[in-house]
Amino acid sequence: MLTPKTIILPIDFSSRAAGVAAHARIMAKQYDATVIALHVMRPFQLAAEGVDVPSAAVLDWYTEQKPLLESQLEDFVKIYLPGCKVKTLFREGEPASEIIRVANEEKADLILISTHGYGPFRRFLLGSVAAKVLSDSHTPVLTAAHVEVPTDEAEHIRSVVVATELDARAPKLIAAGNSIAKAFGAELHIVHASPDDGAGAAHFIDPAWRVEVARMMREKLDASVKEAAATATVHVIPGEAAKVIRQVAEDVHADLVILGRHLDKSFLGRLRTHGYAIVRESPCAVLSL
Repeated sequence: MLTPKTIILPIDFSSRAAGVAAHARIMAKQYDATVIALHVMRPFQLAAEGVDVPSAAVLDWYTEQKPLLESQLEDFVKIYLPGCKVKTLFREGEPASEIIRVANEEKADLILISTHGYGPFRRFLLGSVAAKVLSDSHTPVLTAAHVEVPTDEAEHIRSVVVATELDARAPKLIAAGNSIAKAFGAELHIVHASPDDGAGAAHFIDPAWRVEVARMMREKLDASVKEAAATATVHVIPGEAAKVIRQVAEDVHADLVILGRHLDKSFLGRLRTHGYAIVRESPCAVLSL
């Protein structure tokens, strides 16, 4: 069950920051949580790298930036986080590392962060800071790439999609989705992308057998939904995971997709093969647990 009481909101003053702040506001108001508005300023050495001017001049400029950025952070909070309990933090360092450090220090329940993906071409980009936070942080991470700033009337979660594998973690992931759906009075949808879409080797498989496999998958998901004590619509659709999840999210007008992360630290990382693609493709915010 996810009931966030402390939310980390890294703010880089980009065009995407306002959209992510809106999601922080939605969560904070629903769960009476405190938002920690964090800005990380890169160290002087990194800020000065590649600048063809005397280092003293760069240092003067860098020193002047801190109070300006601190003031911008306060203004941002007033504009985009009205009515929320907010604590502002200003740190210097490598952004992803500082975000994770602050989340650990504050015992945060949730990190919200924007990606660089937006629109038909930038959909395939995932910012290095977001990627590192997703990979290295053990705190749940909510990312928002292809979202607009919601109007006041739209600041609500009405439809939740849980993307899950058929493994032992499925009931817990579904239970987390059910918890959020109940908190907002939202519909809950469970989606599993089966690997065969009729291409490749699947072309030679007896169609009746494929139907039977799909039936078995649905039964497993139904059992996981029952174990989680949830009420949900189950979708088992053949195809590439990111595309299937995107299509379901669009069909049900999802406001949130929930994704489970692997806990291993292998070469493939904690999101492994499909996670980053799902984050990039999703038409709404993605919560990675």
